[in-house]
Amino acid sequence: MPNMKRLLALLFSAVMLLPFTGLSAYAEENADSAAAESAAETEEPELPPRTEDEVFAKMRIAAENDRLALWVWDTELLDEDADEKPEDLFALVNKTNGYVWWSSPVNARCDRIATPAIRSKLASCLVLTDALLSKRSKNEFPSGDPLKTVITQELLPDGVRITYFFRKCGIKVPVSYQLRDDYLEVRTDTSEITEKHGPDDEEPQLAQALAVLNGFGAADSTEEGCFVIPDGSGAVIQFNNGKNAASPYCQMIYGADRTAVPKTKGAVVKGVSLPMYGICKGENALLAVASEGEGNCQLCADVSGKGQSNTEYNRCYFKFILRSSDQFYLGGDQMQPLDVYEKNMAPRSIAVRYYPLTASDSINVDRSQELDFADLAARYRQYLLEDQHVQVKAKPDDSRLHVDLYGGCMKQRNVLGFPVFMKTAVTSYSDMEQIVRDLQDAGADRLQVSLNRWTDAGISGKADCKAKPSAVLGGQKAFRQLTASLDAAGAEWYPVCSNTAFYSGNGYWALTDTAVRVSGAFARIVDYERAYGVPYGKKKTMSLLSPAAFPKLLGKLCGSCEAAGLPGIGIGELASSLYGDYGRQSYTARDTAMQTVTKQLSQMQRTLGKVLSEHPNAYVLPYTDAVTDLPLCSSGFNIFDGDIPLYQTVLHGVLPYTTESVNGSADIRDTVLRAVATGSDLRFDMLAAETELLKDTDFDVFYYAYAADWTEQAAQYYRFAKDTLSAVSDSYIISFREDGSRFTTRYANGTETVVDLDTGAVTCGGQTRYLKDYVKEGAAAAS
Repeated sequence: MPNMKRLLALLFSAVMLLPFTGLSAYAEENADSAAAESAAETEEPELPPRTEDEVFAKMRIAAENDRLALWVWDTELLDEDADEKPEDLFALVNKTNGYVWWSSPVNARCDRIATPAIRSKLASCLVLTDALLSKRSKNEFPSGDPLKTVITQELLPDGVRITYFFRKCGIKVPVSYQLRDDYLEVRTDTSEITEKHGPDDEEPQLAQALAVLNGFGAADSTEEGCFVIPDGSGAVIQFNNGKNAASPYCQMIYGADRTAVPKTKGAVVKGVSLPMYGICKGENALLAVASEGEGNCQLCADVSGKGQSNTEYNRCYFKFILRSSDQFYLGGDQMQPLDVYEKNMAPRSIAVRYYPLTASDSINVDRSQELDFADLAARYRQYLLEDQHVQVKAKPDDSRLHVDLYGGCMKQRNVLGFPVFMKTAVTSYSDMEQIVRDLQDAGADRLQVSLNRWTDAGISGKADCKAKPSAVLGGQKAFRQLTASLDAAGAEWYPVCSNTAFYSGNGYWALTDTAVRVSGAFARIVDYERAYGVPYGKKKTMSLLSPAAFPKLLGKLCGSCEAAGLPGIGIGELASSLYGDYGRQSYTARDTAMQTVTKQLSQMQRTLGKVLSEHPNAYVLPYTDAVTDLPLCSSGFNIFDGDIPLYQTVLHGVLPYTTESVNGSADIRDTVLRAVATGSDLRFDMLAAETELLKDTDFDVFYYAYAADWTEQAAQYYRFAKDTLSAVSDSYIISFREDGSRFTTRYANGTETVVDLDTGAVTCGGQTRYLKDYVKEGAAAAS
């Protein structure tokens, strides 16, 4: 009997271990499968290089207009007896100068570095990623492999429709390539993508991502030029920069989905706010714009060489996410996380526009014929104005000092011996009025003011939908006196209500109004310890408000602000934060959330008159009157070769914008000078309470913002910058040149500014100003 019990115990233990053994078996199976597939990959015969003329001889014109011609593979010339297949290749010819943009390098199959599989990807218009859930694996299928993909053509009046059937996974993707006036549009729709669904016992392979034209405009190892990347302010990646130890660039447009909360705090990035990129090749350039479906899209770039593209080519392209994913841990955080995907593809259109540019399109006729980021920015600005209907709000002779004032926060206090979190005034309405008065007395005569945490809901972290001043800060009477003072001073002012993270209460509850992750868990806002980057367990976790709640919440907020007679509103994080809700009851894809936000912002702008946006994503710009917090640098990825003011060049002369917090920066002097060089107004954080009151509150991040230390200096910095910024406030930037520590910026009205970081000098209109003449020695270096 004891032996029988021992045997049963051993069997029970073995059964309990089966799921975990299964995970290991899956991992081994995937590894063995990948190894087998790699081993089975036969070396292709070495192909001789071919000329462009030889390739054109096998192509035909599918469409053309006055500016462009689209060439595709001529299927009528195929040798059917030899079972010849059409190549997945097209050419976009700019008829202005005859330059050819190839969808893939014509000699991609001759790449001496790439493996056969990578050559196939390089020679493909599409690279499909599928997911097989039972094996927890993903596979890539290039459309350029004629043995694995069937390509059929259908001519359209202005282009061609190509259907790609990926045999191995059974997925079919139709894509149209159509010429417009000055661009090529590539378009598909998830509703037209078909997946193979066999018998009930056969698991379908799910389309997870689609890389579009990964080789379009690819530059070989002998070419000179760069990629223009809209990361933060903007960055450039030089072709063949030799940074093979760096990771390839891949970032989500509009930022990662906040519902997928990481276990540890990741690297701090500036984000990609504009759905575009550029390729500069001397006298020719290509602007790519993700015009639809950009809410679920990654921007990818790599350079030639092993460790990067693993080819002889430099590439930049969009990769669209067809199914959002998440990870969850089975059996504790020490286990390997499991990938989870959406069951169904959200219906969405995917469209990319490719604008070929030549020297004749340059906005700066006085410089060389080489195109740069300013030319790309000019064409993208035109797209925003004409196609996205962004309204010009920039005014002549207008430069303002922007001040963010912070009202109240929650602070723990002892009440009858019990610890209680109470609403606490950090900057009362009367304090705010005094700060504004002090700034004016110090010479800041034109102000723009944001009022943060000014309601009880805002202070306590609840959903903020009532424009009711907090009694803790002084109540209605003090608020009316503050706003009257702001109006009398000619200041533009915006009450800010940021509705993304929340605590239960005020009609919105964590159990019913929290966004749900793809994995099915609630999405929480996690604070991380600064030293170790792990979740900080002592602070109560906030919930992420479901986008499904936005229409009702923002509609109530808009009506309340209108009833209160407020002149506008600041939307805080809502301008830069895009995420979905993947719960069954409130499913909202990122694209749908984007549409919901724009609809509500349109109503706010019509009703209230003005909307202030903080580092806005591109879809917010049509409903924005003023912008704050544009970064002056990129995220600084190792693959980058330098920062550029791309975002500023796009917006200058269209919308007024400011820097990030000047007094919160590591080098204030450098920040102010770079702001002048990029046409950026200055922004300061200020509050009335001294630093010790901020301890153990969520305002401790503003340790630097004590107003008494900053009102005079902020006014001094403003007086130094305002004449230069006012002279160009409504004019486009047409060129920006960096020469060591000197920045030269030219504007469409003929003004040229030169900023020298070493001397602190700014020259504009023949007059030179030195920062040291405006700000006391040592103050510029203070933090």
